[in-house]
Amino acid sequence: MATAATAVVCLAAVAQGFVLPSSSISNPAASRESSSSPSRTAGRRSSIPALQAGVLSKLDFKPAVDLYAKFPDPPTNNAAAAAGMPNDEPTLLTTTPQPPAIIMSMDGPAPNNVDPFQLVKKDLAPFSDSIKELVETENPVLTAAAKHFFEKRHGKRFRPTIAMLMSRAVVAGGAADLEMGGASAIPVPLTDSLRYQRQSQLAQITEMIHVASLIHDDVLDEADTRRGDKSVHKLYSNKVAVLAGDYLLARASVLLARLENVQVVEIMANALDALVQGEIMQAKSSSKDLLDLGHYLRKSYYKTASLICNSCCSAALLGGYAHGSPTVVAAEKYGYHLGLAYQVIDDVLDFTGSADVLGKPAMADMSLGLATAPILYAAEEKKELKPLIKRRFKEKGDVEATYKMVLGTEGVDRSYQLALFHAQRAVDSIASFPPSEAKDGLIKLAHMVLTRSS
Repeated sequence: MATAATAVVCLAAVAQGFVLPSSSISNPAASRESSSSPSRTAGRRSSIPALQAGVLSKLDFKPAVDLYAKFPDPPTNNAAAAAGMPNDEPTLLTTTPQPPAIIMSMDGPAPNNVDPFQLVKKDLAPFSDSIKELVETENPVLTAAAKHFFEKRHGKRFRPTIAMLMSRAVVAGGAADLEMGGASAIPVPLTDSLRYQRQSQLAQITEMIHVASLIHDDVLDEADTRRGDKSVHKLYSNKVAVLAGDYLLARASVLLARLENVQVVEIMANALDALVQGEIMQAKSSSKDLLDLGHYLRKSYYKTASLICNSCCSAALLGGYAHGSPTVVAAEKYGYHLGLAYQVIDDVLDFTGSADVLGKPAMADMSLGLATAPILYAAEEKKELKPLIKRRFKEKGDVEATYKMVLGTEGVDRSYQLALFHAQRAVDSIASFPPSEAKDGLIKLAHMVLTRSS
């Protein structure tokens, strides 16, 4: 996948003649520092003069995991903390911190009655047919393998749903950007049909990258099942599965180039790069790193949150907003926090869920030698867990012993609180988006991530 990530940028450069389309060029004034995230805008400005000279964009890209919070702030007695607000960053798109309009809860009522999947159902209706056409090859076995997850129990298409909801939610955000960033932050005029087409393609690309990563992961993890069905390498072979994943990444790269937005290409290429880094971290972590919650969350960002985060950011860019503008920052931050909340809950379900509901064996993470949030929190209470973590649960009885010890601690409850923190931050990041059904859908998704059982 690392080769594919590099190829994405090269493909886009060749396809566009190293020139960023005028619809994607923002005024240099748009890169002025925003009070919402000064450290971010200072290090992530695009080189507009270079672009105008016909040179490929360079965003000096920094992973969101290096920009935004990973853990809740230490408790304080000030009013902001009492209201649940962070001390280090104000609410995006506003000049002063505001108490959160919506308080996320694990057991409280849903924040609204919107069905986020129904909102974009029509947008994604042609998804399967068009995906099948895009992955057609001259080899029937490779075609069948590449299509497998698009035909068998594809689920609710969580990631493309987020991308389409964010695409809709940012449409009305120009007024707030104008207030914060000046006239250059207003969305660049594009025909609605062109904007919609590009954002829909982004949703497809996001799912293709995700499915490719699943196919590759199953080969690496020697997993027998995925989503309640046989994994691709079990149906065919390791060779076919690897080729099918590579082919999906190649097709996604071609589609990225066709978006005609070099900044989006670079951002999504970084998501591909992050997937590879996440796999390396998972396979090569030192004994010290295995006990570090910060290392765990960084790996979670690379393997899960980066794709969600970067697709949200790209959706706002394709909506016409300047990179570094408040709307783009808010979109990126939402995806970052939602992605981490999703992964933490996924790791909790490895302890609390059943195999038939999860679509994979319970305690699968420990079987792979992975120490997740519930285990790491539990190890703070039970020091005897640490040697088991360091040896990656390799000895007979390690998995069962760890399972019993974790359930006898606050490891699961503390993990839920960590997920709740990230879900709250995700909702807070879009609090100042203008009211819309899409915004409500994004908020409801955060609640669904917290309360899901599979």
